[in-house]
Order: sequence, then C-alpha cells, then structure tokens
Amino acid sequence: MATTSATSSTTAATSAALSSTTASALASSPQAIAATNKANAQKLISSMGAGSGVDVASLAQNLVNAEQTPKAAAINGKISKNEARVSGYAAISYVMNGVQTALAALKDQNSFNALNVDSSNSSAFTVTTSATGVAGSHQIEVTKIAKSQRSVSAGLAAGDASLNNGSAMSIDLSVGATSPTVTSIQLAAGKDKPMDLVTAINDAKTGVTAQLVNTGDGSGAPYQIVLSGPTGAAGTFSVTPNYGTGVGAGSPGVNFVNPNAANFLTSNSGNQLASDAAVKVDGIAYTRNNNTLTDVVPGLTLNLKTTTSSVVNVDLTRDNTGIKDKMTALVTAYNDAVSILNAVSDPKSTLDTYGATLVNDSAVRSIKQQLRQMVMGQSSTPGSTVGALWQMGASVDIYGVMTLDSTKLDTVLNSNYADVVKTFTGNQNGLSIYSTAPAGIAGDAVKKITQLLGKTGILQSQTDSANTQNTKYKDDLTKLQTRMDALLLRYQKQFSAMDSLVGSVNTQKTSLKSTFDGMMASLTGKSG
Repeated sequence: MATTSATSSTTAATSAALSSTTASALASSPQAIAATNKANAQKLISSMGAGSGVDVASLAQNLVNAEQTPKAAAINGKISKNEARVSGYAAISYVMNGVQTALAALKDQNSFNALNVDSSNSSAFTVTTSATGVAGSHQIEVTKIAKSQRSVSAGLAAGDASLNNGSAMSIDLSVGATSPTVTSIQLAAGKDKPMDLVTAINDAKTGVTAQLVNTGDGSGAPYQIVLSGPTGAAGTFSVTPNYGTGVGAGSPGVNFVNPNAANFLTSNSGNQLASDAAVKVDGIAYTRNNNTLTDVVPGLTLNLKTTTSSVVNVDLTRDNTGIKDKMTALVTAYNDAVSILNAVSDPKSTLDTYGATLVNDSAVRSIKQQLRQMVMGQSSTPGSTVGALWQMGASVDIYGVMTLDSTKLDTVLNSNYADVVKTFTGNQNGLSIYSTAPAGIAGDAVKKITQLLGKTGILQSQTDSANTQNTKYKDDLTKLQTRMDALLLRYQKQFSAMDSLVGSVNTQKTSLKSTFDGMMASLTGKSG
C-alpha cells in the first residue's frame, strides 16, 4: 500500500507540473488507458477462481485471444508486407545507383582522353590530350615563351614617402603595343604616397597590376614599385608621371624606364619585355599571346615551359583500356540491376531478404523498361555511323543479361572513336542534370536515374507510401490492444462476479447439507 501511495503521489506531482491540456492528453492516450486496464485486471486475477474451482482467469484471457489474434495477425501481415516492399525498393535504389555511377564515368567528353603521350623532351612543354585528339606523331619546337612586361621603379627611401610633396598628381598609363589605351590615374592631395599609387593603379583595372616591395638591399632606397602587365606582346605598357607644381625640395617622385627606351633592360635587372609565345609544329610557325596553346594541334593542349634547342618528337597512341574497363563496369552494373529487378518481382525467388518482395509491382515493371531503353536505345546524339550500344558490341539475351563483345568494341573504337564519344556524351562536359540539351546515352541516362532516385522519384514516393501505411497500421495495433485490454477487464469483472456467486451457492449448499444431515441423525438415531 505504501508503494501505491508513493506512486500516486509521484504521478500527482508530475501531473501538476504539466499543463491541463497535456496532462489530459497523456491520461487519455491509448498507452495510458491500456496501463490502467492492466492494473485493474491484476487486482481481479488474485481473487478469481477461488469459489468455483474453474480457472476463470485463463478462460477470460483465451476469449480475448480468440478475438484479438486474427485481427492482430492481419494487421501484422500488412506491416510485414510493407516492410518487405521497403526492402525491395532499397535494393533497387542500390543497384540503380551502381548503374548511375557506371554511366557517370562515360557521360563527359573529357572522360575519353584515351591517348598515350610519349615526348622526347617533357621538360620543355607538357601535352594534355582530349577526346578529340588523334593518334599520330608531331615534331614541335618552342622558340619563344610568352612573357608579360615587368617594370620596376627606381628606389624609394621609405614606403610612406611623399611622391609630390603632398600635392595632387597623376599617372598616365598607356597599355597596348599598337593603338594603346591611355588611362589617367589621379592621386588627390595628401594621397601621393607609394601605397596610394599602387592602390590607384590596381583599382583602375587596366590589366596592369602593381605592388610595393622592400628589397632590403641595405641601400638608402630599398623600396620599389613593381608593375606587371598582361601576358603577350600586346600587353606592353608605359608610365608617365604628371606632377603639376607639386614637386619641390626633398620630393622623390616616381621613376620608371619605359620599354621603348634603349636602357630598359639594363636600368633594372627586374625589368622584362612583353613577348608572345612562338612555336613550330610540323614545320608550321604559330604565335600566341600565352603559354597554353589549345589550337595548334587538334585535340591537344601544349603547356609551354621553356624554349627548346632542337625538335621535340611527340608520339600519340590510342589506348582503349580505360574505355573498355568503363564499358565492362557498365555491363556488370546493368546485369546486377536486372538481377535484383527480377528477384524482387519473382514470386518463386529464393533470394534472402529481397526476393519476392515486389511481386506484381508496377514500379518494378516501369523501371525495367526504362533501364533497358536508357542503355540499349538509340542515342540522342548519334555519330555518323555509330549511334547505339549494340553497335559497340553490347547485346542483351532473352533473359535480360547483357554481354560485351570485346573484339567488336575494339574495332569500333579504332575505326569510329569520335562516333563512340559523341554517342555516349553528345560531346558535352559537366552538363547539369537540369539541362535540356541532348547529352548522349550516358548523359541522358544519368539525368533520368538521378530523377528516379530523387526525393520525388517513384522509388522514394513508393517507400514513403509504405512507411506511411505502416505508421497507420502500428497505430491500429495500439488501438486494438487498448480495446482488448478493456475487453479482458470486462470479462474478468464478469467472471469474478460469477465466481463469487458460485462460491456463495457452494457455501449455502454445504450449510444446508450439514443441517439436513443433523436432522436425519436426530430422526433416525444415526449419524453420518
């Protein structure tokens, strides 16, 4: 009794700490009702069966079980079926993600850089291949490297020294070898320090950048302003200071030697003339304003580092190993997907966990059809002679299993490589999944599978539907348990009353029998 009282006090204290709405909601919840019914039933069980000799507690429970078991089994069956569906959708999502990964490796034109480069002088320049590169040999000479003009000012005594006695001044910056563009950069009064000039030049955004350096050379004028122009001869620039009437005693000014002066290079070791890159490829001379040449050899990028003293031989050979490995990975991923799609929809499947989980499911049939069309259908960007995977040696048998004819694939890659690239990629790179541009077999399929696996895709929507149904079914189980607990309590009360009545009757029977036995004994003189 003490325990009950303590519990009641604790419950009352807890209820008092809650709002009336919350306390009421908790007290009327199915869980609270079930707990109350169970507690009341326990009180009755201890007093049942004493009068009649019948196990009325078991009788009450059996009657409840007879009603509850089939209903609970039906609900649990629905829950199990939905859980199996969720497992099936998860398995499909996994294998479709594998197909997406395999296709993603084939969706970009840059993924088909299948040329091996052999250079006799890789220190002079590097060669980067692309999908449009062609096997062959080239002779390349680098006679000049592209450079930007660099102009270094005469030394300044201090980084915060006034260049014009604090008066306003300007700098005319002329950029361009022919028909130069002249920009007048203004410095207001009191803003004529070296750092002010550096900031003004950079803010003008003429293509010439400036920085203030401290050489630390131990001289009386270690500070210098360094100007750098755009790469290439067209980036030549000159600087003309305009001091007005501000220059006076002790004002250092700023002095640059312009590139057209004879002493430009000798006046400061840091000075550098702007120049274009010059190369010869197979005897043809090319001039470019930078050192990254993308248009002198089709499909190749030359990154120039230094000049050469002799011809560099570059040999390009086709290497299809990487593409064939990616194709093989696609075949494997496709067959895994087909295998799972078959297993989840086959009522006789013996596959653990996932087998026969989605029999007669329309989503499975739809995904099967889409998958085959994605991979084996005609490309949205076919080449002139090759436009589908079957033309590259891929085939699907009557069981849906894909195989790859390696010999046929080699032949197509060697004879129609550009067609293969276009068929897979549409000659696109990094195309967004939201783009409407045709992107070839791989590019289009990646977009479709991404949508299929997305939050609004059929797999996720079907999974969400099954989980929502299971939440409802589990709530139904809770409600059923609450009703059955109440039914058990009612039976227990009824049987307890019956048992008490039977006990009372039995007591009366015993008393009457004793009375009659006494009367008989007194009349007959016999006892017992």
